[in-house]
Amino acid sequence: MSSTSPFKLLDAYDKGDAASFFGRKREVAQLYNAVFAARLTLLYGASGTGKTSLVQCGLENKFYDTDWLPLFVRRNQEINQSLRQVIATALPENEGRSNLNAIPLEAQIQQLYLHYFKTIYLIFDQFEELFIEGSPAEETRFYEDIRDLLQSDRQVKVLIIMREEWLGHLNAFERVLPTLFDNRLRIERMREQLLWRNVIPGMIRAAGIELWEPRKTVPLIIEQIKDTRDGVDLADLQVYLDRLYQRAAAKQGSSDRQKYFDQNLVQDVGEIKNVLSVFLDEQMTALEENLKEKFQMEDPRNIPLDILYTLVTNEQTKRSLDITAILEQLPPQRGITPEIVQYCLEQMEEMRLLNLTD
Repeated sequence: MSSTSPFKLLDAYDKGDAASFFGRKREVAQLYNAVFAARLTLLYGASGTGKTSLVQCGLENKFYDTDWLPLFVRRNQEINQSLRQVIATALPENEGRSNLNAIPLEAQIQQLYLHYFKTIYLIFDQFEELFIEGSPAEETRFYEDIRDLLQSDRQVKVLIIMREEWLGHLNAFERVLPTLFDNRLRIERMREQLLWRNVIPGMIRAAGIELWEPRKTVPLIIEQIKDTRDGVDLADLQVYLDRLYQRAAAKQGSSDRQKYFDQNLVQDVGEIKNVLSVFLDEQMTALEENLKEKFQMEDPRNIPLDILYTLVTNEQTKRSLDITAILEQLPPQRGITPEIVQYCLEQMEEMRLLNLTD
């Protein structure tokens, strides 16, 4: 398990991680200017470029709490219902949140504004999930609601975050809202020079780890994790740094003595493809052992992995399913109960393989 790791693994950075967030100063400024200047912003880029971290950490730290009310929305089962649920959660219970489904979206936003007196920012993360899992009726309702909201005089702004390969699916949205592409920002992969000079050394030192011979060690880390065509995936970088940390703890002792990264450690860990495989195998094996002990299961092999795979689409994005829907996709002869699924999901969140708030 990597619970003591100082690195984020598969989690996005959030507001409290500013001291460990490196390499996106220019993009944060560009995004802040974009959302400040317009009511609708489209943020896109390849998978692994850190779009969510840019918003949750970089952009959030540009605003004072009195200036904005950010509401993060994921599609989950249905985007329109998820949006209304997020609004309901933001309101106190005595504000009539139980009736929100019967209230027009514009009126809901006004209710929020009158309670907080802050501009409301609706932030739709991993928006491509709407095209992967959604229906035409779901899309149409969402597009029209957002159009009407932006054409109103309500104190609200919209930020859409998505993978760039899904941009072509926005045609129907653009027909409803012709200004969709007027204010957009593309996030590119970090340049190797920036990773070498600033990002990787900064992340390592912010974690309280000593970096030996950085001019040799950091380029070696980059060489081990970069894809010859796509460059460096920032999620891969986090997993790789975590693996270095775990190996350093094993070799250098797990006491409070400061750990260090050097060339020998990087060579010992090897390439990222092997690291990812070992990382997943270790997490699943540990979870299988927990299932044996907690549920007295004789043969829990592959059950955690099967559960995890139900939450991944063919397009390698996250799928949001409730426990009943997960169970429907699992082999019935394994005797998997709702309690086992719930336990596995909670453990995967602790391992930082999942975020159950999505």
